[in-house]
Amino acid sequence: MAAEAASSNDLPARVVDSLAGEWREHPRFAGVLMKQLLTSADNGLASVNMVRLPAGREIGRHTHPTQVETAFVLSGEGFLFLGSGEVHLSAGQVVAVPMNTVHGLRNPFEQDLEVLAVFTPPMV
Repeated sequence: MAAEAASSNDLPARVVDSLAGEWREHPRFAGVLMKQLLTSADNGLASVNMVRLPAGREIGRHTHPTQVETAFVLSGEGFLFLGSGEVHLSAGQVVAVPMNTVHGLRNPFEQDLEVLAVFTPPMV
């Protein structure tokens, strides 16, 4: 659950427990799960999602015309489509995907792949 607190300059703060809440199917990619942690209403500069890519699933190639996507791999491993190439990613690695860059993600491994994705500016 989220907890709100006032900072010393009275700006609202929001603390979110990423372990709480339900996973929901991604609106664009079947079989991919996500939790929306912070939105533009919480932070005018960024939005934050957790994404779970089960074994054998894929997030197809796509772009974000107005956002940089910074993705931190929390657990598992997979392959990031980046432009015309592919990069192996595993837990502990982070990647920043510039806006308008074709990218996607696939998980051919047996373990789920979990990623914390930060979008700047926030997704609307």
